[in-house]
Amino acid sequence: MKNVLQRFIFAAVLSMLSGLVCGVAHAQSPIDFRPAAAAPAYVVVPPAALTQSFPPRDASLLTPAWLDRSSLSSSLVPAGDPGNLTAYSPEVSVAEPVPSLAGWPAASSPKPEPSPYYEQYPRKWELGLAFALVRFRSSVYFASAPGLNSSLTYWWKDRLAFEGSVTSAFAPPVFANEHFRYLGYGAGPKYSFGSGRLEPWAHALVGGAHLIPQTASGGKNGFEVTMGGGIDYAINDVISAKGGLDYLGTHMFGEWQNSFQFVAGLSLRF
Repeated sequence: MKNVLQRFIFAAVLSMLSGLVCGVAHAQSPIDFRPAAAAPAYVVVPPAALTQSFPPRDASLLTPAWLDRSSLSSSLVPAGDPGNLTAYSPEVSVAEPVPSLAGWPAASSPKPEPSPYYEQYPRKWELGLAFALVRFRSSVYFASAPGLNSSLTYWWKDRLAFEGSVTSAFAPPVFANEHFRYLGYGAGPKYSFGSGRLEPWAHALVGGAHLIPQTASGGKNGFEVTMGGGIDYAINDVISAKGGLDYLGTHMFGEWQNSFQFVAGLSLRF
């Protein structure tokens, strides 16, 4: 009985000492022994997600493997390689076709701008110098006289101009010691049929003629009409080569004469 009592007292003392030690340790420790909040529910990861490499190197960083891929758009996650960003190519929905340029109207080529120099300083004047060959025919005498033709033209419209022309020609004697001399002059409208490198034109001039020698049939002066045309070939925007053929109708010696004139030379625009 005595032994049992001693053991009970020893156990009580030991229990009191243990409680005292635990109380002191609890007072000195910062650890909170209050019950923690409920842990979040665990996520069940499918076995297929465990087959990816670690650490992740591609789109698995953005899209966890345990998400339901069927809820994502097929245009964002290609079925062929959903985890490789380098091979990503978004698919185009059939309901929204890519617009095509085939039905669009073709772009028209820009028109060439006119020359600024010509717009500010248009070349309205044209000076012509040409070789002339006059074939004069009358009931009194005939003559073939080479000479010089000069003309001055003012273009007051794109294709319509006013021209003045003078032709002087000389020929061998038609009578004893009397050379043939011809001077024809006139003015009138000139019309151009084009504005390219080749420019056909026509004119009609009214003026007069002066002939030497004088005959017993009439005086030296008479009336003249020049009608004809020709063509200009533009060498550049200033110089052109020209050629033309004219009908010369003169009234001399009391009658009408039907003659011809051929010219070839150059013209300058300024």
